[in-house]
Amino acid sequence: MSSIIDSVQPIVDAMPPISLEEMDSVKLLVRTDTKYVFPVAKLHAILRDAAAEYSVLHINSTPYQSYKTVYFDTPTNTMYLAHQNKRVNRYKVRHRTYCSTLTEFLEIKFKNNKGVTAKKRTLCNFSEQLTQADEFLHKHTPFGCTDLEPKTAVECVRITLVSLQNAERVTIDVNLKIAPYTAQNQALDFSHICIIELKRDKCAGKSNMLTILKNHKIRPGSMSKYAIGTAALHEDIKKNNFKKKLRLIEKYKNNA
Repeated sequence: MSSIIDSVQPIVDAMPPISLEEMDSVKLLVRTDTKYVFPVAKLHAILRDAAAEYSVLHINSTPYQSYKTVYFDTPTNTMYLAHQNKRVNRYKVRHRTYCSTLTEFLEIKFKNNKGVTAKKRTLCNFSEQLTQADEFLHKHTPFGCTDLEPKTAVECVRITLVSLQNAERVTIDVNLKIAPYTAQNQALDFSHICIIELKRDKCAGKSNMLTILKNHKIRPGSMSKYAIGTAALHEDIKKNNFKKKLRLIEKYKNNA
């Protein structure tokens, strides 16, 4: 898949596998999420330090899962601007294809003013209009299918770790590409960065991954693929609160 996958493969292959069924107890649909963004070259050392504390999700005999995601928003970018303007109680609406299982979901994420994220999802084949999910949208968001349109397409490869001790998952996204939905041949290449997200039950105990990241001097930092991608793709959109993150991501190219 890429040089980074080749680099970490011996470590990942040595970790105990876990199946989707076995991971059910760590779904964490109501959880706290903490993201970390750093040069992808650091991933090898992080996984080396984490190998004894985590199992790795395997689907169809592989730990490397390809995701294709389309984010929806209103024509005036209501959800993007809520993030840019740092509003609490904000939504994301996305359609995600899990390529390993060929399953498709419409997913809604809602982050409240306490920083807790709740996710709802329903099986849903992709369509630009989302008409089959109108009732689901009205139930869980202020939007209906006629309010939304596909905006941004995101592709990545994900490795998912599950703690051997606590209610914690760690998702690791690499090979990231982001494109306008209407011009997917114009994708921006973000493969020089890695995004790790700790997904934890609020009652979970000590996080080994948190300790490992601190030891590698990697600090938490927000990274919405939709928000940052939209800001990077469009010159004529408000992005004041994302400029620092965009400059940092650009700087990481020198450390990839």
